[in-house]
Amino acid sequence: MDENDVGGNLGKVKLQPRRPGESIKVAETVLKRRDRNLKAAAHRQDQVARARKAKKEYKKGKLTIVRAERFVKNSRTRTMDEKRLKTQQKKKKPKLQKGAALCVVRNGRLGGSRPVKKALRELGLAKRHLMTFQLNSEETSKKLEIAKPFIFWGVPSFKAVFNIVHKKAVFRDKQAEGGQTVLSDNVLIEKHLGDLGVLCTEDLAHVLHTGGKAFQEVNQRLVPVALGNTKQASGMVHDQYFVWGDKKRGIDAELKKMMGD
Repeated sequence: MDENDVGGNLGKVKLQPRRPGESIKVAETVLKRRDRNLKAAAHRQDQVARARKAKKEYKKGKLTIVRAERFVKNSRTRTMDEKRLKTQQKKKKPKLQKGAALCVVRNGRLGGSRPVKKALRELGLAKRHLMTFQLNSEETSKKLEIAKPFIFWGVPSFKAVFNIVHKKAVFRDKQAEGGQTVLSDNVLIEKHLGDLGVLCTEDLAHVLHTGGKAFQEVNQRLVPVALGNTKQASGMVHDQYFVWGDKKRGIDAELKKMMGD
């Protein structure tokens, strides 16, 4: 390679005056300042990482302090929830929607009675801000009505299901670190779901959307999808109330907000 070929030099920038005999002091000053800025940014980033690590280690083994107000609020929520379940038994059962599968999302509401927590565990929504796919059946409808104030659901379109699978799907994998593997290509789908005849992203989305024969098996091998806080999904201004209940076809718009599309 020619030494005078500046474009071919991929290493550190070689300073040259614009015209022979001119000074290059100004250019040297600019480069030195840039190097100092890069070093300062790297040092700052290292300090932040150390501070976060120290904060995590400090929390290990420490007692979690819960305020008395939280116990009072949880008790009131639990009492109100038990009353809601008693009155709900007298009401007519809602009709099933058109659609094979439902998209069920847990909102950020805390508390709940024992039947509610049991229904949430059976739906795979033990933690807040998670999403699962469920078959649109009478059994699922009963669980949804029990946990109604703590979740929202609806029949998603194929496009919405495909976006979730493409961007957020995670497999249960005992051999991987943490017991989970993020879906990154069709090779992983073939590895984890090939025995069920699911070989690509479109196949996976199709099974989840139509509630096919392999729906239950596929659902068990997938980790519940982690989504953001529904109250903060609108942007700078946070919503005052939780999203809950049957959203029907409006579930696509809610998912789109939480996915950041």
